[in-house]
Amino acid sequence: CIVGTLKISQGHITVLGKPPKFPGHNVPGKKVGYMPQKLALYNEFTISDTLTFFGRIHGLASKEIQERMKHLIGFLDLPEKNSLVQNLSGGQQRRVSLGAALLQNPELLILDEPTVGVDPVLRSKIWHHLVEIVNTGKVSVIITTHYIEEARQANVVGLMRNGQLLAEDPPDAIMQQHCSTVRVAGSQGRDCSLFAVYFAFLCSVDWKVRVRHVLPKWRNIAALMIKTLVRMKRMPGSLCFQFLLPVIQISLICLCVGDPKGIQVAIVNNETLSPSVSKALLSFLDNSSLQQVSLSHKEAFEGIYNGDYWGVIGFGENFTSYLTKRMVQRQVSEEIIDGGSVHICYSSKTFEEPIYGSQNKVFTTFVTPGAVLSITFYLAMGLTTLSFVLERKEGLLDRCWVAGVSSLETMLAHLFSQLFVISVQIILLLLMILLVFKIPNEGSLVLIIILIVLQGVTGISFGLVISSAIDDEHSANQAALGMFYPNLILSGIMWPVECIPYPLRYLSLVLPQTYATEALRCIMYRGWSMSHMMVWRGFLVSLGWNTFFLILATVIFKLRM
Repeated sequence: CIVGTLKISQGHITVLGKPPKFPGHNVPGKKVGYMPQKLALYNEFTISDTLTFFGRIHGLASKEIQERMKHLIGFLDLPEKNSLVQNLSGGQQRRVSLGAALLQNPELLILDEPTVGVDPVLRSKIWHHLVEIVNTGKVSVIITTHYIEEARQANVVGLMRNGQLLAEDPPDAIMQQHCSTVRVAGSQGRDCSLFAVYFAFLCSVDWKVRVRHVLPKWRNIAALMIKTLVRMKRMPGSLCFQFLLPVIQISLICLCVGDPKGIQVAIVNNETLSPSVSKALLSFLDNSSLQQVSLSHKEAFEGIYNGDYWGVIGFGENFTSYLTKRMVQRQVSEEIIDGGSVHICYSSKTFEEPIYGSQNKVFTTFVTPGAVLSITFYLAMGLTTLSFVLERKEGLLDRCWVAGVSSLETMLAHLFSQLFVISVQIILLLLMILLVFKIPNEGSLVLIIILIVLQGVTGISFGLVISSAIDDEHSANQAALGMFYPNLILSGIMWPVECIPYPLRYLSLVLPQTYATEALRCIMYRGWSMSHMMVWRGFLVSLGWNTFFLILATVIFKLRM
């Protein structure tokens, strides 16, 4: 409540003379140094990376950051500045956390058990420093501790139970009472309109200050983006997996979806001549699609009835001679026509010339555009969901918010930094489908890339919505996975939307990927441009869903902060 991440149920709070989150007040922000009970540190960072990150957020110059870093490393007895946080002991990690709180010389320090796991000599040194900065500077320190001897060094001690302040006095006064009686502090129960106090202060603020308070700070966005990129650099295995996973997925789709392979067909060849035309014809069949099994007439049809074979191809005893007579003689008998014909068991169908493309289309070409969009969308969504939920669970998001970072800045920084990952994934996906698997493309490559990027950004935005509403990573993953299969079926990715019954078709048309998938097919296979409604509609729907998800995530973050 003091730093504005939670709302009080009654009364009001002023911090350093003004309410939290007041425009231009820097609370939360540079005026507050916060050390949570959890470490809330990035394990992939070095000590230098950690202090530099928080220094950038607080707007410190590089020279000032280096000077403060050198002082804090010596004061807190920390190891070499390039040591990774994950390799430090528990006590050293807590000291790094304390150093991040002290970095910008804040006017208000909020420390949650800062000396836990610290040796007595360093504990005394830390307390001496805190007492010194309080006595010599304009600094207030709020500390929670379980150590009675530490509490004696404070100016005022408060005892709380179940959220109520039981006593609040100087340490000596509380010790004189030696717990003979306990009364609820008189400040409890006083009520005041928080809105009235906030509005009274707000009226005195210049409108330019209020606008700057609302707009995102690019300094914070840049610091958060650098933080994300550094973490990616320190986790090369995870980064390579993110790049290779879409390649593996699209390869499996192109290899496993399409024309059937290895279909067993019974061959009844009664010809005894060698060489024969029948054997020559059979050699031209695609052996990757058909597996020829030579059988007698009886065995072939028994296999058909038993479901062992998909069809029968038969040749008569005199197929070669009869076929020769059919080609040479002008008039031939029915016997010659029948003997010189290939007998195939199949259902008769007539295929007309298609309007677009060739007649030899395979199912892979239908599935691939939707698969590319789906892979990009859900990988971006899953990565965003997991990273945000874990950062909140470890206290990292709260620490950034107390440092003055807004929820909008956090989301924009994540979106921009993930564009790098999405860009590499898209390049690899397009290389695989266009060059390796030879999926046809008649349209603009620029439009294809823009549409896929839009879908990736929409996936990031949707991941932000899930992570803003759900705190547990397992529940967040279940929510993300639970939406994957219905979207795959209803968005026309695996099967045409026209096959969906009408009550569900209306639902299908409002999903983020239905019109986008249709637009990508039109670009790739028809060569259409933005002048066609089916193309620009896919772009417009993607932009609309992206905007909606970002606004929704921002609202949920603000409501939960």
